[in-house]
Amino acid sequence: HICVRSDWLKCCLPCFPFVSAGGGTFVSDRSRCSPKTMSATASKSALAMPLGLFESLMRKKPIEDLIGGKTSLKRCLGLTDVVAFGVGKCLGAGLFVTIGIAAKQSAGPAVVLSFAMAGFVALLTALCFAEIAAHPKLGQVTGSAYMYAYATLGELAAFTNGWLLCVDCIVGGASIARCWSYYTEGLLLIAGWPVVASAFAERPLLLPFGIECVLSPMAPVLVVLLTVVAAAGTQESSTFNVVMACINLGIIAIFIFGGAEEVSSSNYRPFMPFGVTGVVQGAAIVYYAFLGFEGITAMAEETKDPSRTIPLGVVLTIVLLIIVYMCIAAVLVGMVPLSDIDDSAPLAKAFDDRGSSLLAVLVSMGAMNCCMANTLCSVIALPRVLYRMAGDGLLPTWFKEVSPTTKVPVIGVVVTGVVMALFTGMSDFTALLTVTSMASLLVYNFVCVAKLLLRDPSALKPVGIYTTASFAFTAALWYFSWHYWVVGMSATLTAVVKIWVRPAQHEQNLIPFGPLIPLAAILVNNMMIVSLGPEAMIHTAIAILAGLTIYIFYGRKHSSLNGSLAATEETLATRSTNA
Repeated sequence: HICVRSDWLKCCLPCFPFVSAGGGTFVSDRSRCSPKTMSATASKSALAMPLGLFESLMRKKPIEDLIGGKTSLKRCLGLTDVVAFGVGKCLGAGLFVTIGIAAKQSAGPAVVLSFAMAGFVALLTALCFAEIAAHPKLGQVTGSAYMYAYATLGELAAFTNGWLLCVDCIVGGASIARCWSYYTEGLLLIAGWPVVASAFAERPLLLPFGIECVLSPMAPVLVVLLTVVAAAGTQESSTFNVVMACINLGIIAIFIFGGAEEVSSSNYRPFMPFGVTGVVQGAAIVYYAFLGFEGITAMAEETKDPSRTIPLGVVLTIVLLIIVYMCIAAVLVGMVPLSDIDDSAPLAKAFDDRGSSLLAVLVSMGAMNCCMANTLCSVIALPRVLYRMAGDGLLPTWFKEVSPTTKVPVIGVVVTGVVMALFTGMSDFTALLTVTSMASLLVYNFVCVAKLLLRDPSALKPVGIYTTASFAFTAALWYFSWHYWVVGMSATLTAVVKIWVRPAQHEQNLIPFGPLIPLAAILVNNMMIVSLGPEAMIHTAIAILAGLTIYIFYGRKHSSLNGSLAATEETLATRSTNA
């Protein structure tokens, strides 16, 4: 029958995306529509009502309409390639910079526990990524968190997620390229080449309208070179990345085994000089070293057997990083007294102070190599997200153009490289790091929510309440008095209970303990978001608003779902006329 209630949009519109344009049936809930409201004449005016802004923002991509195993990209990646990509995306400035800050200023020798805690928190989110990636439909499609949100939360959330992934890759890659420039300059100074090193030195730059920034002249050169590598082909760039990952792990092994001989047990006492609070603060600092593993899921359409390889690759990446980071931390704090740990280059400085100049140079080269691999992974991952968004009509169609020879979305690669080079050359390093962290954490929250909604699609309201309440709870805990803490905690626990008692409607539940893991991940991610401070929130909000402008004026009008909804309305109007 045809529903013609005055509020028909609220009653029947949620069914629209699931009506096939080629003659599917439309059935509304008769119990919600009284017989008096059913009229073929009135239905014409109701169906003629244009689709509203709110309704278009909430429309979802039906999981049944996903591409399955078909793709124009080349499936050539195995488990080794995927794990190497994950390690390359995470291993970089997060290790070579944050470890010294966390040990000296927050955790002391207990920074080993901080890495374990941060790794456990990252593993919670990684398990949510892994379960969705194992989905027989969602796991086959590139786009990462963007596609997960499209199928569960709607178009606006999907575009926001995709835009956050763009911010993460562009800004994150730019910050790591800047870090590569720092280490290269230091290495050249150690080698006694100050003239060459001066080419890598940062310079103040005054832009039009009195805008001041810092110019890093050689970092954009690195981005351009890596863009060429990424455009050469998926298999070629992956092989290059695997080689760099092996070199990185080899240099880290040199540090661990070479430094183990210099370890003194007296440096471990006291083990927790700043108490448990210091360990938690240290975990918040070193959590940055685990950001980036979500880039693995952007390679689904180029991975062999993605429903198995991608989930396994995500989990193995986090487990491997936890082991490597804890070993490095244990050796560093055992080699160097707490007061002597260097903030900027702690690993290289540890060997340099002991007269091991060769090992110090090797560690610096390892840091450069890690930063290079990290930047390359960002240049590789982002074009795949742009490719999927363009395929859904939310971005210009030239982003989905694939080179017939390399099977790579080459225009997306070039645009990514150019924009990243601009951010790399003229931006503040600290601001880049905080915005990258904020964007990644927001993406993680979206994926955890998507995992809960895949379990129970009708749980949007309690999940939304929980996400908001947990953020308010953590903000109150961080900035305000205990009165606000009590209110936020009460709302959070209430939402947890409501979500917990709801039965699972999805047949695939690989993660144990039901919804507890995604709920815990959301809470901890919110804590990390709050810890980044208001300035990072403002910068990220500005970036999101810029993306939403593109969606409102382009994506919403060109969405691929527009055609199916228009066809559905035309079909319903025809049937009502015949009736």
